[in-house]
Amino acid sequence: MARQKTKEEIKCNMSRVRNKDTALESMLCAELIRYGITTFKRNDKSVFGKPDITFPARKIAVFCDGDFWHGYNWECAREEIKSNQEFWITKIERNMKRDNDVTERLWQEGWVVLRFWGHEIKKELDYCMSVILDELHELPVAPYKTIDLCAGIGGIRRGFELTGKFTNVLSAEIDKCACKTYEHLFGDNPQNDLTSEEFKTLIEQTEYDILLAGFPCQTFSRVGLQEGFENEEKGKIFFHIADIIEKTRPITFFLENVDRIVTHNKGETFKKIIETLNIRLGYHIIGVELSEEGEPLYKPKDFVRNSRDFGVPQNRPRTYLIGFDTERFSKERLLGLPKELPKSRKKQLYDNLNDLLEHNVDAKYYMASGYLDTLIRHRARQEDKGYGFGYRIVNEPNVEKPIANTLLATGGSGRERNLIFDPQEGIAGMEIKGKKTPLNNKGIRIMTPTEWGKLQGFVNYAFMDGNGNDSFSFPEDLPDLQKYKQLGNSVTIPVIEEMALFILECIDMLMKNN
Repeated sequence: MARQKTKEEIKCNMSRVRNKDTALESMLCAELIRYGITTFKRNDKSVFGKPDITFPARKIAVFCDGDFWHGYNWECAREEIKSNQEFWITKIERNMKRDNDVTERLWQEGWVVLRFWGHEIKKELDYCMSVILDELHELPVAPYKTIDLCAGIGGIRRGFELTGKFTNVLSAEIDKCACKTYEHLFGDNPQNDLTSEEFKTLIEQTEYDILLAGFPCQTFSRVGLQEGFENEEKGKIFFHIADIIEKTRPITFFLENVDRIVTHNKGETFKKIIETLNIRLGYHIIGVELSEEGEPLYKPKDFVRNSRDFGVPQNRPRTYLIGFDTERFSKERLLGLPKELPKSRKKQLYDNLNDLLEHNVDAKYYMASGYLDTLIRHRARQEDKGYGFGYRIVNEPNVEKPIANTLLATGGSGRERNLIFDPQEGIAGMEIKGKKTPLNNKGIRIMTPTEWGKLQGFVNYAFMDGNGNDSFSFPEDLPDLQKYKQLGNSVTIPVIEEMALFILECIDMLMKNN
């Protein structure tokens, strides 16, 4: 007579069966990814029955049913059970009833339910894929679908679009003036509040692959109050983005912020961000390794890249974060990805600042003599105290290859740090409405919105067609102050394009031979 197995032995056997079912699920997920299908979720607890794979936007639920565990060919299989018959027959028949109940419930809720036997996944994987593809009604290939959060005027979106491999399906921005420019450029209005439950629900119902977000930087910036996460309105936006990532599990994300964020609050702010993305959400972050104890290891400077190294003459350091979903890709493949972000770009848009400057600009851009004298005196006082000060003539004749300082969204200071030496006949002494004193006689002016647009890659690059025509423009009634603000708040598009190409390279590595 066969020995009766202990509860521990039975439990161990059941665990092995579960592991086999998990392996079936992984096989099917790997094949989906090989086909370029990434808009699925694994083991979604929010769906009744916790399907192995779900396509929430299409309401398709997929179950990978192990032959033994779920009772394949049950009439014959039950006769083959020789040991502990009562336990196993009862257990498997209970599982079969539950499978039927789950299927019926999901049907009633409007779901398409697909069930594959283990032997089908192992031996007839092409068949399983054909069934799924028939339900999806399309072969998902590039372009990959993006959502654009904290969208501004769409700089990040455009950088990804320039690769020809990404298309945007949903956006969110609360600044009404920025929304107006965004709609003017892209044809769709992004006015949505990403913190609202209504919008988060909309995202959960939207099929997409990659989350893009240049979340608010003012709370971490040198020119802001540096309140960090303590700022209720803007500092907490990151956690709303994290919530969206957790609920929708995009294949990857791309986040942008000021360089200051890596050192804010003695590095604790950035540490919290990394721990949230890497540990809580389970994403593999480029530039982060794990210690034996599971603690994230990284160098803050490895996440900072400067626009001046990517083909534009602007000293603009920014922090970039790229992460990939560990639920979709194996640890081995993720560890095979590059260890650091791109450091530069081969293609140069301009050799130096002088290459993009306009000539014969409107007199309104020249500084009033009184205001310029005030800046000069203030700078002298600051230098006497051993401090530096903002205003700077960036293209003085003695500078061989001039480069602009960071473009800011703060209005005056952003322009005063990038004054241009551009003598023009007839300008000196001219009286302009709105200026308290005549124009200066030193040929000093602020940069124009068009020049700012060139430094950010909007003008003369990102919206050029194949015939060399530039379609970039602002809405007709938009004042210059808003143009400066919107460009200063935006990103340097050539940098974003390079990061997008890097993400494509990583995706290709993850899917290759998968």
